Amino acid sequence: MKVAIASQDLTRVDAHLGWARHLMIYEVNEEGYCFLGLSAFADGREDGDHDKLVPRLGVLEGCQLVFVTDVGPDGERGLARNRIIPIRKFAGESVASALEALRDGMRGQAPLWLRQAEQRYRRESNDG
Repeated sequence: MKVAIASQDLTRVDAHLGWARHLMIYEVNEEGYCFLGLSAFADGREDGDHDKLVPRLGVLEGCQLVFVTDVGPDGERGLARNRIIPIRKFAGESVASALEALRDGMRGQAPLWLRQAEQRYRRESNDG
């Protein structure tokens, strides 16, 4: 499953989607996780600048989940259009903790949000 992490400092899930300086992309499965890439964005916390979402949503293409501290209404709509589930549960935690929790959830009794993302991933994998 392809996931993204919104981060300011590259070590924690510590960014709002629209204000994230970095989006880190990982492939995660029951065995572990693998770093796929990093996208960096200009600093800025300008509310009302809806154009800032376009490049971020583009980077998220193909992801099933994005770990964030929060997402604004426009970001929620963009994620919903692309069928990407925002996960706020790990806000403030380390990237490794979030990825390990996802991996562990894939190994055992997965929470609802993870089951939905896995089902979508399987459907899309079979369609491709």
